[in-house]
Amino acid sequence: MHKPIKKAPIREQIYDIIKHNIIEGKYEPGSKLSITSLSKELNVSNSPVREAISMLNRDGLVDVYPNSGPSVIKFSERRLAHIAQAILSMLLGAFEICQQTGQMDTLIDLLQKSLKTQIDHLEVEEMQEYVRYSINFEGVFIACCDNPYITRQYRQIEDLFYMVVLYNHWYIDKNRNHTVIEHQQILGAIKSGNYTLAKDLLSAHYNRFQLTQ
Repeated sequence: MHKPIKKAPIREQIYDIIKHNIIEGKYEPGSKLSITSLSKELNVSNSPVREAISMLNRDGLVDVYPNSGPSVIKFSERRLAHIAQAILSMLLGAFEICQQTGQMDTLIDLLQKSLKTQIDHLEVEEMQEYVRYSINFEGVFIACCDNPYITRQYRQIEDLFYMVVLYNHWYIDKNRNHTVIEHQQILGAIKSGNYTLAKDLLSAHYNRFQLTQ
């Protein structure tokens, strides 16, 4: 006999709703989140909304400051740099593991497929849709290294990564071709066996977010 399916707690349902609205751009970066308004909109009490906000703060998607209330994450130069550094460290580690475990042929095959899909969707109207295809390229490194601990770390920051790339395309570099070209260069270096160059190109790919002196 199958166990009965348990309904998710209200706080988790609210968490999912607010999270979806944040990462899809319904709530813009830095915008205030009114617990009272959200409670009325979702027809729930304030308590589960506060709990959901606390979970989103834990995930880095919401900022909570004393006496100002919660707000959607706002991307300062410092925060962009720190998130980019975290992603880069995971990718370089995953790449190293792929080399050590003899997974380079698999990595190349998956990167080629991901890049083709990205190029095929280069002209999609919705930026959110394009960004999801774009970051799949980075996700291949994580998937291919097949390390559950790195995968878990990546999943925890993946939504933030998506938002950073989306922010970059909206406000910093709106030319989608730049990302495609950089992905092509990274893949080309890997295919040629020049792994040092590939790591340098990966690092340069994220240096656009480095802190200015």
